[in-house]
Amino acid sequence: MSLPDAHLRRLGWVLLLTAISSVLHCVDNLLFFHDYPEPPWINRSIIDAFGFVMTPLAAAGWLAIKRGHPDSGLLLSLGYAVCNLLSLGHYLYAPLHMICARIHAFIVLEALFAVVLIFTLVHMAIALHHARYESA
Repeated sequence: MSLPDAHLRRLGWVLLLTAISSVLHCVDNLLFFHDYPEPPWINRSIIDAFGFVMTPLAAAGWLAIKRGHPDSGLLLSLGYAVCNLLSLGHYLYAPLHMICARIHAFIVLEALFAVVLIFTLVHMAIALHHARYESA
């Protein structure tokens, strides 16, 4: 069961915008590492590695859906969205007023697109469910 092209186009744009926001945040975090509130065990290498691990989830999810495997594609994309929500973890390590506006902007932008991605995925899962129900 495949999804309509309109759903795929919407997902493609949301994944792209989420990936851009994620890369922007990651690059800023790497360039200005000491400005970011981080737990003591985090270093630049971990942030860099996490970016290289999570970003392929977006591509894998998109490709799975395009190749006719929407269930696995939706789950991979959901995993990517959850990874992007982890940026909110910065707020566990510093009070809001101690974080500069630039960092707030990157964190909020990434989290916002992650939430939009989650809503898009839920909408697609519902559409997929209805399509399966109607064809049964």
